Amino acid sequence: MRWAVPADRMSDDQQIDELLVRATEDWLHPADVFDVARFSGATDEVSYVEQAVRLVTDLLRIGLVVAGELTSAGFRPWPDGPLESAERIAARWHAEPDTAPTDFFVWLQATPRGIERGQQALAGRG
Repeated sequence: MRWAVPADRMSDDQQIDELLVRATEDWLHPADVFDVARFSGATDEVSYVEQAVRLVTDLLRIGLVVAGELTSAGFRPWPDGPLESAERIAARWHAEPDTAPTDFFVWLQATPRGIERGQQALAGRG
């Protein structure tokens, strides 16, 4: 694993909340997901990628984010449904684990539910 494993650990729900806090202000990109996945305690590349895939799949499946790409006109959602988007992301990250954290082929935009949960998580910090 290229990135250091922090001593602190976060549950999957805490990791999702952290991603949604970040998503209240801007789109999420793979580096955000991989950064937060470090807090799962994964110490090998396969587990690390699996955690990132799990986080994105959960965010999409629950309807907290939508996957898409950034264009000159802004965010453009993929026409795929949540599970198809998750499969597409997982396939890419499994095929190219070394470049997955910095490959901006996908961006994630929080839905209104995702923004609400992110704001609640942020409010709970203070």
